[in-house]
Amino acid sequence: MTARSDTVRRTSYCRLCASSCGVLLDIEDGRIRDVLGDAQHPISGGYTCPKGRRAADLTHGPGRLTTSMRRTAGGRHEPIAVSRAVADIATRLRRIVDEHGPDAVALFCGTQQNFAALTPPSARAWFRGTGSHKLFSTMTIDQSAKWVVAERMGTYLGGRQRFADADVWLLIGTNPVVSGNGGDGDGAVVQNPATTLRRARERGLTLIVVDPRRSETAALADIHLAPRPGTDAVLLAGLLHVILAEGLHDPDFCGRHAAGLPALREAVDRVTPEVVERVCDVPAEAARAAARAFGRGSRGMATSGTGLCMGPHSNIAEHLVAALNVVCGRYLREGEPADDRAVLTRHLPARAEVAAPARAYERGFRSRIGGVRAIRGELPSGILADEILEPGPDRVRALIVSGGNPAAALPDRAKALRALRSLDLLVCIDPYMSDTARLADHVIAPTTMYERADHTAIMEPFFPRRFAQFTSPAVIPPAGVVDDWRFFFDLATASGQPFKFAGRILDPTSPPTSVDLLAMMAERGRLPFEELVAADHGRLVGDSGTVVGPPTPEGAGRHLELLPDDVRAELDDALDPSSCTSEFPLRLVVRRIREAVNSTGIRVPGLVPGGGNPARIHPDDLERLGVADGAQILLRSASGSVRATARADHTLAPGAVSMTHCFGGVDEDAAGVNVNDLTGTLGGVQSINAMPTLSAVPIAIVPVGPELGA
Repeated sequence: MTARSDTVRRTSYCRLCASSCGVLLDIEDGRIRDVLGDAQHPISGGYTCPKGRRAADLTHGPGRLTTSMRRTAGGRHEPIAVSRAVADIATRLRRIVDEHGPDAVALFCGTQQNFAALTPPSARAWFRGTGSHKLFSTMTIDQSAKWVVAERMGTYLGGRQRFADADVWLLIGTNPVVSGNGGDGDGAVVQNPATTLRRARERGLTLIVVDPRRSETAALADIHLAPRPGTDAVLLAGLLHVILAEGLHDPDFCGRHAAGLPALREAVDRVTPEVVERVCDVPAEAARAAARAFGRGSRGMATSGTGLCMGPHSNIAEHLVAALNVVCGRYLREGEPADDRAVLTRHLPARAEVAAPARAYERGFRSRIGGVRAIRGELPSGILADEILEPGPDRVRALIVSGGNPAAALPDRAKALRALRSLDLLVCIDPYMSDTARLADHVIAPTTMYERADHTAIMEPFFPRRFAQFTSPAVIPPAGVVDDWRFFFDLATASGQPFKFAGRILDPTSPPTSVDLLAMMAERGRLPFEELVAADHGRLVGDSGTVVGPPTPEGAGRHLELLPDDVRAELDDALDPSSCTSEFPLRLVVRRIREAVNSTGIRVPGLVPGGGNPARIHPDDLERLGVADGAQILLRSASGSVRATARADHTLAPGAVSMTHCFGGVDEDAAGVNVNDLTGTLGGVQSINAMPTLSAVPIAIVPVGPELGA
């Protein structure tokens, strides 16, 4: 007779993306059997995505590391106790710093670390103790243009208008129905995205989507503009032309809070809808209709995602998105209810004034690579490989990777792999042997999301309402793993460094628990920690009653800079785009998929349909190229080439090819192909943030003939 299994149901929330969907976990014999949507969750209301429902595979699947690993002299990895690994790493770091100085040590923070509340502050607490300036993150290879805009334009401190009461919204370079993110922490279309968009349109919202593909989000739009890839800046300038020419802007807001409106008007005066049609392949009347719909709306914003920020002219394109919002006055005014979503974090008063452009990148730490300076304390990840490879007294010799996979994510993959292999010390924190982990000297095996305590403090900007949730560990982790934060705490202790968390230096002789640290993070919030812990499905918090306050005397004279001289120069350059060359007539654009977040999920068996990364091409282009659907092709760019399977895709505009980032790998059994074999710096990089073109990459396609091994 078979013994009866014990099954219990626990409440938690997913931590694979910013949506933080509520889940119910059915646990059998200590293992997650099923992941279900939590219908009582105040934010997600029972919604889950395919990757969220497969979380059991991420926790218990084959290849999950249950102990840390170290590379042997023969190049293989063998198990090592985490305490021994920490001691070894601390010793090697000390030798490197003693010989080469602290700037020989670097930290790379990946996207996934941001979904564990304790990891980012702990990683930075260790990093501060090193004295190094070499901090990198994925932000500077996907959306650092947003930082550049804030530094050059300034920031309005009254807050942004909200999706919940908007009557128009423009999404560009983002596909929230698939990726669960509609913008820059504005709370737009994050939870249950398709339903949220449909309900918004039912209440009267006009949705405008700009995407070279009829994406899943574009299919729900009232207006879909499909520009030629790489021409976003021209399209946005054209929308501004119509709005300003027809007087659809907000003169009161501009008069109070903006400078440079006449210069912007003059700069976009030549970008008529007819110019947009010629350059962007968007019909002139469609561009006019979109501009009028946005300009005539009373509330609502333009928000962007990685598709815009990873493309050419990304800094000026993102600047023009912000300019749309400023020109149309899409911000909260004095006396309006403040956008106060702080529940566990400290509330910052909203004021109807501007934080002036700081241009901190003109004063930050200066790299010897191209003289690039740090922006918001980070060096651009586009120069990380050169920081490792180029000789110099502060060459990076040791790299700690937290929650990321630079071997898959960095541009010019051949150079990135060469750089990672040349390090004196590479440490990767990862529950699987990722591409980066396979190259590492030490791989620290961390807990996965349902094995750790957590709360939603750092996700609050993405929530549509004031909400917070705490979760205890739902399952017991393997004995050989460690919480990410504890690794950094122990490494700081072993290195003799202070560890400052939530404003206090922690005592290394009396380590805190995860719950202790989570409570410290929430000390300045409005919800007592004990109440948060007691709320199984999280807690909605009522209106704080705060409103946007008046400007301070000094703030009243500050303005958002619509068109500084260097921005004007970038606009002039973008308005004279180079046409497709005969050598590289097509453009490769990024594509999000529901089943993976960057490289997380691509190796879960059966999760990604087909298990690969085909090159999706419009049928007319396939016919013109003489390529059959399903045939093998070679994609070439100025930086390299890849082989892929061609797939017909009617949703694409002709001339565009679509693939997903972060597939492929360093081993022969890698899933799909990595498009970063096609990216690099040969096409130039953006000023300030050294951002290479990772979308709208010029490519050519040829069939793979018998001589190439087809």
